[in-house]
Amino acid sequence: MQPQPAPYQAAPPSDMTPEKKGPPWMKILGITCLVFVILGGLCGVGCWMFCQSVTGGKDDAHAFLGHLRAGDYTAAHARMSATYQSTHDVNAFQAAVATFPELTTHTDATFTNFQVNNGVHNMAGSLATPTGPVPISITMTGSTGVFQIVGLVINGRPFPDL
Repeated sequence: MQPQPAPYQAAPPSDMTPEKKGPPWMKILGITCLVFVILGGLCGVGCWMFCQSVTGGKDDAHAFLGHLRAGDYTAAHARMSATYQSTHDVNAFQAAVATFPELTTHTDATFTNFQVNNGVHNMAGSLATPTGPVPISITMTGSTGVFQIVGLVINGRPFPDL
């Protein structure tokens, strides 16, 4: 009978095995940096989402003011609250707007103060008019894309019947 070959055996350890050298600082530093980048990104996205929720009505307010500036009273009237629309037609709205020349002569609107409380958005800022800046405050309810104006104050004077 012939001798059987020995089963595979691992080579015996040699004296050439590398020594362990302290903790892997580069790996620890890399993982730490990655954690901070991820946390920073999440915080940035969270801040962006918060700002979008607070300033959600800003685009609708600018659209409303743009309609008035362009003389499109029907579109501007459609952005008023349902209660106001039910009691005032477009002609009555246009007559009320005529008492506030700043609404039709402004060249720009800037909102610098935003407050949201239970779905009511309050925005305050100024209208740039040929005679100088005029303070404006708009109160809106609704959700993005369908905000309705429930309050409007121009230069300290409230919009009639609103």
